[in-house]
Amino acid sequence: MEQNQRSYYSSDGYIVDQARVTDIRYGAFTSDVNGCGWIAAFNFLKAQGNAVNGKTLADELIRYSILRGLAGTDLFRLKRMLRRHGYRTRLVFRWNKKARLPGGTDAGVIYYVHRDGPHFVAFTRLLSAEPVPDEAGEPGFRFFNAIGGKGNHFDTMRGFLTAHNVIPFALILIWPGEAKHPRSENPAALD
Repeated sequence: MEQNQRSYYSSDGYIVDQARVTDIRYGAFTSDVNGCGWIAAFNFLKAQGNAVNGKTLADELIRYSILRGLAGTDLFRLKRMLRRHGYRTRLVFRWNKKARLPGGTDAGVIYYVHRDGPHFVAFTRLLSAEPVPDEAGEPGFRFFNAIGGKGNHFDTMRGFLTAHNVIPFALILIWPGEAKHPRSENPAALD
């Protein structure tokens, strides 16, 4: 009997379930073990309207990783790779309970520590604050690959970090530019 295996993509093409990405190698391991860096880059670039290929992106980033990815992806190498793709991100440090991003931040990548260890997650600003409870006017974001298989993970930055980061701060690469690809006005309509 054949089993129907779920895809690691959301209905709109973002990678949202790293644990299922066993078909793309990232150095010595498959991407389910240590691929969150290239997956965050994939989701970030896709959110900006770029046509991206997971294997090509993983191969590109692994060339610049320490020990061929044995220790995952280095934040500064990820930043350089995004710059090579035309995105000059800025690195900011934020405390979880005060995690407010500069105005105009459209998207980015968070480097934080969840219960299983360090992790990268891409995010993009929501056009409508509807699915996110308003916390003193904070903008809402959609987070990719934070909770395995959840294509619609909406929250404020402070809400996300206080719920998922086990240390009191996070490092965030922010993209202050406008998205080249318009996102859905109604994110709740997505998977």
